[in-house]
This record gives sequence, C-alpha cells and structure tokens, in this order.
Amino acid sequence: NLEKRKERKKERLSSRIDPVLGTDTKFVESFDVQPPPLPPVDWARANDVNPLTGHKEKTHLNHYLTPEDLAEGFERSRRLTKPYIDNLTESGSADFIDTEKEENLISAHEKAHNRAVAAIQRITSLSVGSRSDKMRVQKARCIDLFGRHVTDKTLPRDPGAPDPAESNKTPRAGPDTGSSEVQVAILTVKIRNLARHLELKGPTDKHNKRNLRLLVHKRQKLLKYLKRKEKGGVRWRNVMEAIGLDDDAVQGEIMMR
Repeated sequence: NLEKRKERKKERLSSRIDPVLGTDTKFVESFDVQPPPLPPVDWARANDVNPLTGHKEKTHLNHYLTPEDLAEGFERSRRLTKPYIDNLTESGSADFIDTEKEENLISAHEKAHNRAVAAIQRITSLSVGSRSDKMRVQKARCIDLFGRHVTDKTLPRDPGAPDPAESNKTPRAGPDTGSSEVQVAILTVKIRNLARHLELKGPTDKHNKRNLRLLVHKRQKLLKYLKRKEKGGVRWRNVMEAIGLDDDAVQGEIMMR
C-alpha cells in the first residue's frame, strides 16, 4: 500500500501543471517568438530579394504603426516629392520636349524614394526596438485578445447573464484596458519574461525573485476574483485555457523557491 501511495503521489506530481509558467499554449508561445528582422538592402539585392518588402503583420512594427499606415505614408510622400515637369515651351507648344531630361528626373526620384522606403521600413521594424517597445506591443496584443470591447462580440454569453447592450452603464469609451482578463494576460507576459531572465541570472538575483513572487500572487488574486465574479463562466475559462493554468494555480498555495 505504501508503495502504491508513493507511485500515485509521484504520478500526481508529474502531471501537475506549473502554477507559475503553466503549459505552453498557442497564446503563451506567441510571446516567445521574436519579430523577424528585415535583411540588409545590399544582401537583399545580391540574393534576388526585393529590399522594399516590409512587414505585413501589425505586431512586427514599432511606433504604433500599421502596414496600412506605412503604405499610405509612402504613397503620399511619393506624390509630394514627384518632380514637376513642364512639357510646354515658352510659345505654348509641346513639340519640343526634352525626353532625356524628363527620364533622368523620374529615374532619380524613383531611386531616392525606394532608398527612403527601405530605410523607413528598417527603422520602424520592431526587431530593432528596445525591450520596452516589445513589451508595449505585447500588452497591446493582450488588450486586442482579451479586452471586453472584443470578447463581448466573440464569446458566447453565460446562461442567465445580462446582455451588456441592455445595461444602464455608461458606454465604454475606447478599448478595454483594465478588466481582470486583460490584467491577467499582461501579468502572464511579465511573469514569463522575468522567469526567463532568472534562468539566465541564476538564484543570486534575489530582488527579481521577489518581484516574480509578487507578480505570481497578484495574478492569483485576480484569477480568484474573476472566477468568483464570473462564477467559473466563459470569460474565466477562456483566460485559463489561453494562459495554460489549472485550478491549483488559483485555489492552491503557490510555493516558490
């Protein structure tokens, strides 16, 4: 009996989910993927790669930009810097046009514009951004995924739950940045980044070990509140599945060494 009890305890501990990092879900793994850098212009030309090809994903751009913003700005700049060519002579006749001069102006403008486009695409790439820039983009992703301005439209309502559109509350102005779901997702990002830092620094970094402990317990407190408020409903299950945690990370005691 004692041996069977030890085996069951060992199996239970081996199948237990880490209450700090959880399991690797699609949402969690997406934060470990670094934005791809754009190749240098000279290398791209030498390897038959278009140097003007930029990022297509919003999460790969810095400075609050989107691919649509860049495309619109490039087109506007091209239009404003386009050389003015007067095809009429002093007598008002278009018979004598210096086509060579016109082609040279257009060619020079095109080269200058392409050089500027390639430079701006590399400057605005998140791959050359700082750690705080990447953290800001990750927070924006959490807001876009778990904000109630999105989940109110995508997640099904719990049976008996009131319709948000029929409530007398003041309509939300802008995206939802402060709900428990968003804060839990942002804390999960911070916890993973800090845990990765401690793996490199080792056990000597006691200051950040304390910070990690505080973040984990703060997340646990928010999850307890969310479970109690939503009564274990759709919103709570959606967050728990996304961050890869189970009930032990919410109700159990979290021991960190």
